[in-house]
Amino acid sequence: MGLEKVSVSIDQLAIGVTCSQPIVSDRGILLLGAKTCITQQVITGLRERGIDYISVDPSDLALLRGKPKAVVTPKPARPKDSKWDPSRPVKEMLVSRHGESLSTARAEYLANRMTAAKKQFELLQHGISRGALHSLSDFDALSENFVHSMVDDHDQTVGSMSDHVSVDPIGERSVRMAVLGMSVACEMGLTGKQTLEVGMAGLLHDLGLYVLDPDLWCGVDLQSESDRWEYQKHPLLTARCIGDAIQVSPIVCIAIEQVHEQFDGSGFPRGVKGQRIHLYARILNVVDAYLQLTSPTAHRGPVLPHDAMGVLLHRAAKGIFDPQVIKAFLSIESLFPLGSHVELSTGQLARVIRRPQNGFSLPLVKSLEGELIDLEKSSIAVVRPRPTGGEETVRLSQEWMQACQWNPAQDSFVV
Repeated sequence: MGLEKVSVSIDQLAIGVTCSQPIVSDRGILLLGAKTCITQQVITGLRERGIDYISVDPSDLALLRGKPKAVVTPKPARPKDSKWDPSRPVKEMLVSRHGESLSTARAEYLANRMTAAKKQFELLQHGISRGALHSLSDFDALSENFVHSMVDDHDQTVGSMSDHVSVDPIGERSVRMAVLGMSVACEMGLTGKQTLEVGMAGLLHDLGLYVLDPDLWCGVDLQSESDRWEYQKHPLLTARCIGDAIQVSPIVCIAIEQVHEQFDGSGFPRGVKGQRIHLYARILNVVDAYLQLTSPTAHRGPVLPHDAMGVLLHRAAKGIFDPQVIKAFLSIESLFPLGSHVELSTGQLARVIRRPQNGFSLPLVKSLEGELIDLEKSSIAVVRPRPTGGEETVRLSQEWMQACQWNPAQDSFVV
């Protein structure tokens, strides 16, 4: 049996050397064949695909590293002191950053990854429209990049998703779904391999919409029964689109078909119930509901993240969602979700940047003046959640949440 491959940043690759063995992604997807000469064009091509780390044969390691390149490019926020191991629970590999401010370099990296993702979705839509979907390897790399960023700084990676309230109903939203889904998977103790599969399902779950008329993409906002029936077929269309892609495991295909199934059996397309729904799908179902609430529609503005979390908790008590997934989602976001804004008892406005170390209500925040305040160690308290910027948002009372009968698979959320 050969030696295990070694992970190398593409920023360490030497120009002009030739690998003796194939080069693959962290998930084993072939990127470069044996005897490939490493050129600037090769490195640029990898970077454009969103690939920042490759796995190489140990015998090629010294040769490929060579001397550091003269041109320094932004490196991904991957932990330097933690070896990525897809067989280990991701939660065990997380770097603790509580008490730290957010990294400007990491924010730039995450924004670049989102831009790259949007380009990949544009290409994917074009391929589906021509019936020419051949490879999804770039989406493997996309999941890997975000999960490695999550390992290095979970809270900043998750919080950055609140910066992208998408006008694109599929591309950006699917990335947010994947990242939040991988975060929940991490909290629930899933391994690196399993977490990446959740990410892949989140990225691809809505591809079937590209086959439909764009007027049907708004889903539960559709008024006619015939339009809603057409929309509810899209999970099966997605599975059909990706069925021949060798990079997608059967488990991911099952999860994609079941993302819109509800824990009480009220979802679609088949009305599957409880533990018969795959765990990956139960995770993504909760994330999808949260994104439905916190994204604007033609009929309302976004619900404040704090209030959206309240709706999920109340509806989970009625059996709509898997309670274990809801508990994990609350643990990663807290009652005041990462990236959201709050008003403090001092009158200051602040952004939530770190989840609480204990409980769900006392996060680390950063005031607009730049002061870091750990609410677990301070007498300062949150007075109320606040909207981000000047956006028109929806606030919900506790009474309204308790009386709410919303089902994300059946109803448009209207206040």
